[in-house]
Amino acid sequence: MASKTKQQQRAERAAALLAEKRRQERRRQLFAVVGVVVAIAVIIGAGFLIQSLRDTSGEAATAPGGTSDGGYGVVVGDASAPKTVTVYEDFQCPICHEFEKSTRDQLRAAVDAGKIKIDYRMVSFLDKASTNQYSSRALNAAAVVLDTSGVDTFVKYHDLLFDNQPEEGGPGPSNDELVKMAVQAGAEESAVKDGIENGEFDQWVTNTRDEMSKNGVTGTPTVFVDGKKAGSTLGDAIDAALAAAG
Repeated sequence: MASKTKQQQRAERAAALLAEKRRQERRRQLFAVVGVVVAIAVIIGAGFLIQSLRDTSGEAATAPGGTSDGGYGVVVGDASAPKTVTVYEDFQCPICHEFEKSTRDQLRAAVDAGKIKIDYRMVSFLDKASTNQYSSRALNAAAVVLDTSGVDTFVKYHDLLFDNQPEEGGPGPSNDELVKMAVQAGAEESAVKDGIENGEFDQWVTNTRDEMSKNGVTGTPTVFVDGKKAGSTLGDAIDAALAAAG
């Protein structure tokens, strides 16, 4: 009987040791999982922090000369024209290119006739559509041209950039090519070269995304006629613009 009791005691101690070992193993595994989760959270948090540090939207920026309405509009035509056609475009946007081909002549004729004025709101959000951040570089270049050479030269440059729009997925024109097109539009090379090459209006370009969002614009082209937003399709934008042009 005593021998059996000792065996039972040994078995109980062995079972207790085994149970404790299993508890310790579970705790070790739990701590390992928690450690991984914490590490992932730290990495994700760091990613958000880095992204927030990189995102400079909203920081103070100097607007190019020739802009209106808070420094983001470029008005073409008589300020007293009875209708205003506001157009949001990105120089890398292929649908904007189609909009330009379909409406440019009629809109400009209506401007010349005093029927409308065009309020260009150029934005940049399609840098990932090229391999060399063409969207933002083109808008900076256009801002430099506007600032140094005036609205008329800006309009010619605007048209040249759309007429020479690069295909998505490849490189856009280099800064040297942007300078050459600026000269072709009527700007002096000495006046625009440094600003185009050094990104003079980069912060302003970044801030156009905030301005776009604040006005309820989620894509390009987007057209407003006298403050009323047209539908969301290319056809809606074309129809609204041409109707305003009469």
